[in-house]
Amino acid sequence: MTRRIIPILVVLALAGCFPKRYNPAKATKMYPEHLGQTEVVDVQVSRSGDTMVLVNGTAIDFKEIKLWLNRRYMVEIEQIKPGETVRIDMGRFWDAWGGGPNPGGLLRWYVPTPIVLIQAQIDQTSPLIGFMAIPETEELDRD
Repeated sequence: MTRRIIPILVVLALAGCFPKRYNPAKATKMYPEHLGQTEVVDVQVSRSGDTMVLVNGTAIDFKEIKLWLNRRYMVEIEQIKPGETVRIDMGRFWDAWGGGPNPGGLLRWYVPTPIVLIQAQIDQTSPLIGFMAIPETEELDRD
């Protein structure tokens, strides 16, 4: 019995040693601070486990955009049609150094990165477009 328990305890102890997400090959561009932001549109963004959920309540057809999370992490999105609900795995976001947000989910090691600021970059020169972040109850209750 003890012989079976010891390997299980070792595996559980080592599981807590996993580092945060880091993969230099996935590094993206730096956040484009110089573009600024001029407006916020009715695209609601929330979290569902380890997935970001976007609901496009506008008549805007967002095509080939860069979606920025918290002025740091970025993912390229092919399209968000008017009225469409899109789900994005938080594991698809990366920063300029190859770091990723803590995605969350049931078997997470770290507190999930909160969704605070979401912005769409439609090209290299236009100002960013803000989306509406809807925080989770746990994010509102943090001290």
